Amino acid sequence: MSVTQDGIGSATNLPDSGGPKSEAERLQRRNRQLEEQIQALTLVLQGVANTLSAEIDLRPLLRRIVLVAVRLTNASVGAAYVLDTANDTLVAQALENAETAANSNIFSPLAAFDPAQSWLYGPEDENTNDLRPRVGLRDGVVGYVAQSGELTLIVNPDDDPRFSPEQIANDTGVLGVSVGSMMTVPMIFKGAITGALQLAKAPGGGVFDAWSLDLMRTLAAQGAVAVANAQMYRRVRNERDRIIQTQEDERKRLGRELHDGPAQKLSQIVMTLEFAGQLVATGDGARAVEEMIRARETANDATHEIRNLLFDLRPLVLDAENGGLISALRHFIERFRSGPGPAIKLKADYPERLSHNIELTTFAIIQEAVNNALKHAQADHCWIEVQEADDKLIATVRDDGKGFDADQVRSEYESRGSWGMLSMSERATLIEATVSIASKPGKGTLVTLIAPRVARI
Repeated sequence: MSVTQDGIGSATNLPDSGGPKSEAERLQRRNRQLEEQIQALTLVLQGVANTLSAEIDLRPLLRRIVLVAVRLTNASVGAAYVLDTANDTLVAQALENAETAANSNIFSPLAAFDPAQSWLYGPEDENTNDLRPRVGLRDGVVGYVAQSGELTLIVNPDDDPRFSPEQIANDTGVLGVSVGSMMTVPMIFKGAITGALQLAKAPGGGVFDAWSLDLMRTLAAQGAVAVANAQMYRRVRNERDRIIQTQEDERKRLGRELHDGPAQKLSQIVMTLEFAGQLVATGDGARAVEEMIRARETANDATHEIRNLLFDLRPLVLDAENGGLISALRHFIERFRSGPGPAIKLKADYPERLSHNIELTTFAIIQEAVNNALKHAQADHCWIEVQEADDKLIATVRDDGKGFDADQVRSEYESRGSWGMLSMSERATLIEATVSIASKPGKGTLVTLIAPRVARI
């Protein structure tokens, strides 16, 4: 086996050039080569591990892994695929050839990898993801590996009874080379397939040995962690963006309600008092008293609206020792008893206080469901029920309004700019609860929340 200047030994044994050697000398030389190979591999894996802990972008991580695999196994080309469950395909996120691997500094733990250096792809851009090569789960060797979870070694693609020429062609079409031998390893994280690594050698390039198989298993495990980390980061980032947008929408809503409600009434109070002052100055005390009474009524209305806004922001009754969810719901529906809209009834079988987070989140979901009914349902009645069942809290909001096509509304979230249903579901996940929404045009709407019942400590 030869050893390059960077200390990485290839897996190919070369004939000795120094004449016959004793068996002991040959074994000693072989041991030194293996030690150098192990040291170099340790350095490479350390670099991969360091990058995994510091890099949140998926493609640079997978590029490093593929470059390492191609370099250390003398492969002609390698690819890393990520499973796209939405489309039942595997997307090639990294694709590197031997020339690129030979010119890359894969041995430095701190080496940075620019995705733009890839010979296939440009910079990372989620919007161009569909332009990347894909292989269907039923179409190629890599698809078979992703479904079966089995490492697959093909020694001779032309004479392998497991795969048809069409299946082989799907993979070679992505790799861009004629294949003499091919190795594909699944990437598995916590028992779930997240993608696959694939290496190929050109015809005449030999086959992959046992050491290459072990290396690929190790790198596939690293790749699976990389995919899991990147997906988790993307979920967290999307959730952060959604929270920021929700907060911004809430600020805008409060701003509108303050402007159209209390702010307008305060302006009216100021003008009314100014007018009353003018009446006093002219000696018309009777009319001045009338204007001051009108100002007091307007002030009471403004106070009521401000209290409602404060209650919506945070119902303090939830924190009270003698309060809780049901008390908060009673205060909430009391404001609608004398106004227009459906008659709201509350039925509660809820003798035990729950944890504050569960009560707060449950109240917010019920509040959102009731507000939706008031704004959109055109209902005559709205029923709220809260009850305990085994170790669950079950809350429902039902109305006899016009209903809607729930599936259509879900599919139009982006264009509608309305996140009510989605907001309820996301709130529910925070307390490990579930929300279901059943509705049909003309049949009313039923919102059901099932939450864990955890007694307050």
